Amino acid sequence: MLDGKRILGIIPARGGSKRVAFKNITMFRGKALIQWAMEHAKASKYLDNFVVSTEDNSIAIHAGKHLLRRPAFLAEDRVPTEAVVVHALYSLPGYDYAAVLQPTSPLRLPEDIDRCIEIAVTKNGEHGYTGCVSYVNGSFRNGAVYVCNVEHFLQHLSFDAAHHYDMPPARSLDIDHNWQFQ
Repeated sequence: MLDGKRILGIIPARGGSKRVAFKNITMFRGKALIQWAMEHAKASKYLDNFVVSTEDNSIAIHAGKHLLRRPAFLAEDRVPTEAVVVHALYSLPGYDYAAVLQPTSPLRLPEDIDRCIEIAVTKNGEHGYTGCVSYVNGSFRNGAVYVCNVEHFLQHLSFDAAHHYDMPPARSLDIDHNWQFQ
């Protein structure tokens, strides 16, 4: 919680992957990618709760009490993250903000999550922005953190109205290929 605002962490982790089989449970530096994301969520000082949204039984085992089962149709290749977020927000109502943490960003720090949340909450409405998204080199989304105002997100289904939070390249790895696990 920050400034009285309840904040939900959402870790979208589907079972299928085109490029890397079992990507979200593949080991990276001694831990499964999903484990990195869950540890980051637990270490955030602002998340009131977090869930792992999945349809996959292997990922569900890792999620434990944080499991949010999603329907199989929300785990297909072309389903956007926004649809998964909508499912989570309607399944767990009562939150003011949501922070999406993709498992494919294992080098993100809890401090990155918290800084994005601080920017989103304290600067809400400033310049028309209602959220915060992490970037690398100020120009590319790195996939590590997406924070949105729930009301605005459910109206527009987009993370576009967001302040930028710049992360260094050393923490901006977004794993999408086997070679990136090296």
